[in-house]
Order: sequence, then C-alpha cells, then structure tokens
Amino acid sequence: MSAMRDMNDVPGMDARAEGKLGEIRAEQYLQAQGCRVLARNVQAYGSEIDLVVLDGNVIAFVEVKLRRNARTGLGREAVTPAKQRRICKGALYFMMKNGLMNRQARFDVLEIQGERVTHIRNAFPYQGPAF
Repeated sequence: MSAMRDMNDVPGMDARAEGKLGEIRAEQYLQAQGCRVLARNVQAYGSEIDLVVLDGNVIAFVEVKLRRNARTGLGREAVTPAKQRRICKGALYFMMKNGLMNRQARFDVLEIQGERVTHIRNAFPYQGPAF
C-alpha cells in the first residue's frame, strides 16, 4: 500500500481537502520525476495554477485533476478551453513577474485516480497574446 491514503478511505472528507491531498500527491510524483517545484496555487487573473515546476529547462504549469472513479470522466476533460485560457493568462503573469519570459513553458495536466497517476505533458497550447 502506498504512503498516501486512498481518498476513498477517508470518511467525510470534503472536495477541498481531497483536492489538497491530490495536489500533495502530484507534487510528490513530479519531484520523484526530477522536477523542482517553483510555486503552488498561483492566483492571477481569475485563475489558479495548481503547481509550477521546473522540468529540466522548461517551466511547466500543471493543472491537477483528482477523480474518485472513472464514472466522473477523465480529469483532462475538466480542463475546458475557458479554463485553459485562464491558466495561460496566469502563466504569462507568473513569467513576467518572475523574469522568466526568456524560458520555454508548457501546460500539463496531471490526473490522479486511485493509485494511478497520468502525467499529460503539453496537454494544451498557449492561448494568449504573443510575446
């Protein structure tokens, strides 16, 4: 059994607490893959970016999607075009604020369902003003 408890094993856990556990698990997974966490829960322009990590020389903006079971669909399906645009705006703000405009960036979705973790690199393209 993994060190992280299955979300279904915690009675009475609300969605916010489940989401937080999912983000912690995602962070652990990404660190095990060699990524360095730069920021968590970045809020800007009406968006929240769950994790910002450095993967080699690339800044990855990661949306974490936790699913209790397959009945609710894939996590990636919840990252709608409107949400993608908000994440892109927040990412642009983060890069400008932190002097990272010369860095390559990508947008990932990390799905967690039970013990399965699926990391979708380049899940969607940048959608915003040219820079």
